[in-house]
Amino acid sequence: MSKVPPNLRADARLAAVLESISDVYYAVDRDWRIVLFNRSAEEFFGLERDAILGREFWELYPDREGEFGRLLKAAMDERRAGRLTAPSALRPGRTVEVRVAPLADEGVGVSIDDITERAQAERAMRRSQQRLDMAVEAHGIGIFDWHIPSGKIVWNREEEALFGLPEGGFGGDISDWRKQVLEEDLGRMEAEMSAAMAARQETMNFGFRIRRPDGAIRWVEGAARFLYLPDGTPHRMVGTNMDVTARKTADQHQRLLINELNHRVKNTLAIVQGIAWQSFRPSEVAREAVEAFEGRLAALSAAHDVLTQQSWEAAPIGQIVARALAPHHAGDGRLSVDGPPVDLEPKSAVALGLAMHELATNAVKYGALSTPEGRIEVRWAIDGARLELTWRETGGPPVARPARRGFGARLLEQGLAEELGGAVRLDFRPEGLVCVVEAALES
Repeated sequence: MSKVPPNLRADARLAAVLESISDVYYAVDRDWRIVLFNRSAEEFFGLERDAILGREFWELYPDREGEFGRLLKAAMDERRAGRLTAPSALRPGRTVEVRVAPLADEGVGVSIDDITERAQAERAMRRSQQRLDMAVEAHGIGIFDWHIPSGKIVWNREEEALFGLPEGGFGGDISDWRKQVLEEDLGRMEAEMSAAMAARQETMNFGFRIRRPDGAIRWVEGAARFLYLPDGTPHRMVGTNMDVTARKTADQHQRLLINELNHRVKNTLAIVQGIAWQSFRPSEVAREAVEAFEGRLAALSAAHDVLTQQSWEAAPIGQIVARALAPHHAGDGRLSVDGPPVDLEPKSAVALGLAMHELATNAVKYGALSTPEGRIEVRWAIDGARLELTWRETGGPPVARPARRGFGARLLEQGLAEELGGAVRLDFRPEGLVCVVEAALES
């Protein structure tokens, strides 16, 4: 049996350390005899050290030409250390890292570390990074990292492409970024960043325009996170940018079309009004009927104005009510409006605007607004996906149910209910009219 190398035999402390470590460790001498085999090696290989010490290594591991065999011979003959990572032959499903190192002139030491969890984490991180890289590349997301004290910025290749630069073409300084931001946006951007850092904000969103080297103007939007030193000094700003020029152009085109549509609708309403004036002969149609017709056209136009401001997507109920009541609201406290914010789909917004006009017109002629003491309250509430709006008049002349229903009542009880997908109830109480509108809200 070969003797233990002097450097290992003499150093009891080293032997104790090798015995206590969790890594598998063994050593062979110049004659390839196993001379050291720690407790972790016994557990890993399932062999007693008394049965293994002194045996020739190649008797136990005959694959001299494999990767591990070549590492061992390089360490023994060329005194060159090496390592490899591979699936464990003894423990299926586990991954080990094997390190081989020469021991002065005495032989070779081998350590084995089970790195399964670390390898899995690294593989998961690589897969995550690959997915992120693919997403960044597919969507053209630019990433930047600005070291604020030095002014140095690192850009990824997508950020350079976004600014119209070749790969590696960015100068790497905040001044290089400033050169491409339009002058009318640069001051605002720097003021917003300075304000965010002064307030110690963690994040910020932003938008600005750039001029590419070829002269093209592009819209950029992004978000960033600030990193501060313990004393609160801004240290880094890391974020993303995207080219949103196509969306901005589409939005501008949509606004142009909506404005043109609104202009044509107003022209159409004006034409209808002109036709009405020519068609309603004073001798045949009462002046009151003509004025009622014009008022309804005006209410329809007011609802359209609100919808145009919201790109015809939805209209805030508060604005619809306010615009419909504006001609009758003297600001004297006789008319109060209250309710939570809620958006109405275009069809419902137009219908409600016409309803408010009819109620207000009736109140001026016959109801609460026909006397100085009269008051009107408009309240609405939300219950799940339902809207309930109540128009309540008080202080006006005594009210009685009319002998016949006029156009306004029919519009409210039939047309409005159908348009809103709900119900409308008119209650002609002696103290004043109460109108309750129930409508389904768009989900």
